[in-house]
Amino acid sequence: MRRLLPLLLLLAACASDPTPAATPPPVTPTEYLRTPTDCAKLAIEALTVDPGHGYLFGTHAEWLPKGQLVRIRVAITNTDNTFHTTRTTDYQLDDAAEVAHPVSNDAMAIKRQPTDVTIGAGNRLELDLWYDIPLDTAPKLLRDTICTITIPLPS
Repeated sequence: MRRLLPLLLLLAACASDPTPAATPPPVTPTEYLRTPTDCAKLAIEALTVDPGHGYLFGTHAEWLPKGQLVRIRVAITNTDNTFHTTRTTDYQLDDAAEVAHPVSNDAMAIKRQPTDVTIGAGNRLELDLWYDIPLDTAPKLLRDTICTITIPLPS
């Protein structure tokens, strides 16, 4: 009983404390923005273009596009000695009618492609970008909207 008495007194003192514990302020994540340094250090190359997909299926979903799905395989190489981050939503596809198309978030999720990509020093990453474009057009070029560069598509 003597051993428990200090513990009971401590518990009673804690329970009768009238001041509530201060709650920490909510943490708001800062949005990542690419800089001109990132643009100069990331080399982007379109490897293959695969247009005309009428449907898409993955391990957990199926998807019918509004037009046709176009898959573009890209290689992003970090030429710097530190890591750099890019987003797949920063790349848009311009079609033959000069209309810009953003990546299809649904297709990207179904095919489990990343949205934010951090590439280590001297590393190369290959991934697929999926676009939903009208049936009566064809892909023309890939555009990096942040760095304002164009990436030619292979024939």
